Amino acid sequence: MRAPIRLLLFDVDGVLTDGEARPLDLALLGILAEMNRLARADPRRAAVTICTGRPAPYVEVMLQGVDGHLPAIFENGCGLYFPLRYRFLPHPGLADGGRAFAAARERLRSALVDTGRVFFQPGKEYSLSLFPLDGVTVADLLPLATDALGSAVESVNLVYTVSCLNVVPRGLDKGAGLQFLCQQTGYDSSEVLAVGDSDVDLPMLAAAGYSAAPANANLAVKALADYVSPLATTAGVRDILRHFGVRR
Repeated sequence: MRAPIRLLLFDVDGVLTDGEARPLDLALLGILAEMNRLARADPRRAAVTICTGRPAPYVEVMLQGVDGHLPAIFENGCGLYFPLRYRFLPHPGLADGGRAFAAARERLRSALVDTGRVFFQPGKEYSLSLFPLDGVTVADLLPLATDALGSAVESVNLVYTVSCLNVVPRGLDKGAGLQFLCQQTGYDSSEVLAVGDSDVDLPMLAAAGYSAAPANANLAVKALADYVSPLATTAGVRDILRHFGVRR
């Protein structure tokens, strides 16, 4: 018998929002905030938090939007934000202080940013997201980054989302972030429903007891998910809540 769902873990771009620079679905955030208020009053109710590649300050704001009280995962598993204590905790997998990753960052900066081919998403401390500039496509990012990194490619994972290429220290991903979250909160991963849409979400979906995806998810995510909504992004989230019966 499967464990009951006690925690909902949402990716942001392509799941809780339509992506960068798109308006927020404030009504959906209000639904999730109400779920968190009910969960605080009754621990049998499922709570809501976030697992995203976005930097910590953005995660702080999104957690305010859903009235979150549990830690949220930022930078694709590189750290946890604790709202009640206002604390930002790096993943213990960053044991070398990020020195190997710093070398990879400088190679990418020199070869790709300083030459005007990509830009780094601002605000990230432990990872990178590469976005293309004019004349470069998203599909170009992986070969460009691999070539620029040279031998330093062994220190990172390169994983696509719809709009960018994520560069994360080797050994860290959203699955590792989920396990770190469980260690810090006492939840078991079998009690987690994870929702994602792109390759970077695959480790999180695999580590969770339950998994789901909106209709806009890529084929690899759809193949892994327990449930795929026929609706995209925020409409898909509403449908997923109904499907799993976590919102009364």
